[in-house]
Amino acid sequence: MVSRNGRTMQIDRAVIEINGGCNYTCQMCPQTKPTGKTGARGKNWLKKMSLTQFEDAVAQCAEVGLNVVNLEGSGEPTLNRDLAKYIEIVKKYNAKAFMFSNGMKMSGDFMKEVIDAGADFFRFSIIGYDKETYTKWMNSPFFEKVIRNLHETQEYVERSGSECTIATYHLALDNENIDFERDQYRKIVDAAGVSTEIWKMHNWSGVYAPDYDRKGSTRTCGRPFSPDVVIRAGGIGGATGAIHPCCQVLGRDDEAVLGHLSTNTLEEVWYGDDYNKLRKDHETGNWPNYCEGCDFLIDDPEVLVYTNHKRDLYKMHGTKFDLNDFR
Repeated sequence: MVSRNGRTMQIDRAVIEINGGCNYTCQMCPQTKPTGKTGARGKNWLKKMSLTQFEDAVAQCAEVGLNVVNLEGSGEPTLNRDLAKYIEIVKKYNAKAFMFSNGMKMSGDFMKEVIDAGADFFRFSIIGYDKETYTKWMNSPFFEKVIRNLHETQEYVERSGSECTIATYHLALDNENIDFERDQYRKIVDAAGVSTEIWKMHNWSGVYAPDYDRKGSTRTCGRPFSPDVVIRAGGIGGATGAIHPCCQVLGRDDEAVLGHLSTNTLEEVWYGDDYNKLRKDHETGNWPNYCEGCDFLIDDPEVLVYTNHKRDLYKMHGTKFDLNDFR
């Protein structure tokens, strides 16, 4: 591990965005629509990361640890038709390949390529427990198709002997009827035989207003100190491979850049002035503009509504570390 000024650089999880765009326009997501504080994601963020830059990023992370690579960031990974090749690179460096997706394209030969390439965890983000709620929140009429894809993927995993975990993800839509909503969603999960997690809605670093306020004391989210790095496909000023503090700054992409891998090494960014200032701000509670208002700063123990996962979801997905240790 690399150490400077008493701080050791270690990467356990790298969230590397291989495609910055998305084929959905979900109601709660700043990806493709303006919000009260920001416009839709700019064209400079809607890029595809090349295989060369991706492998360079993975290799740099692998030099200082690396257990898990998430291949989505804030874009839709299945829009990158070479997804299987990116997974193969992750496996080359002996890391686990995780993906979060709307699942629209996970069927047929493409789905089989993704699973066969060595995917370890594939999560379908299905926000809605029936066609009506799904259509309203994900702004898509393809509820039945995605559910078919979910079943098809899980059946292929079982048939092929893959060790990939198939899961779903839901954000609570009506906090006044959360028990009913949980029970309805569990019907989808149980029918498919997959894992799931249901969380209360979050506010994307203050740019979306859910119908409830998290309750609790304010403290650092822990991400600036954790062995976790977020690398985007795009960037500003023509640069690519932008490094962000976390995925919650979606919609505030330009102001939250800590550096670019097209112009600097990961080590240079990690120990750079912008990253160190962010850590200092989180130590003192003097939140930068792109953090101020984020409900991940609120210590609310009730944000996880339900899960049947065997692993601890208060740990970062697939990692060996518990984020609570850095708060």
